[in-house]
Amino acid sequence: MARGGEVARVALAGVLMLRGTAALAGLGAAAALAGGGWVWPHGTDTIGSVLGGLLTGHPGRGLPPELAARVPGPVPVYSGVAVAELAMVVVATAGGVLFWRYHRPGDARRGMATRSEATQVLGRSRLRAARAIIRPDLNGPPPGRRRLRP
Repeated sequence: MARGGEVARVALAGVLMLRGTAALAGLGAAAALAGGGWVWPHGTDTIGSVLGGLLTGHPGRGLPPELAARVPGPVPVYSGVAVAELAMVVVATAGGVLFWRYHRPGDARRGMATRSEATQVLGRSRLRAARAIIRPDLNGPPPGRRRLRP
């Protein structure tokens, strides 16, 4: 059994990992477009120090000297990071919307037909004949049955 807050911690860790990866991708893209070529840190300890350099305003800190020489100035780097972060937010939002639209748990579409699907399959006359059974709160009891008084 999961303790309270574990799911939230895992979700927060996932968001932080995505944001860190997007920041590194923005740094690499800025270096590829405005610097001396693609830059990507090697190893997890290097990733932490490069992200720390980005957070403290020193892009390229933590990279080996041959890679740090490829990093352009702060304006292109932080522009690339902003574009990568924005792209990550757009993709995550689009994925969330698609999930919510088609695969959300407890969705009425998983067992209930829409109005147009019911009309297409049954036809208007059969739906009207069964309206008291389908929605008794709107249409009263079915014919031949009487309502019980409270």
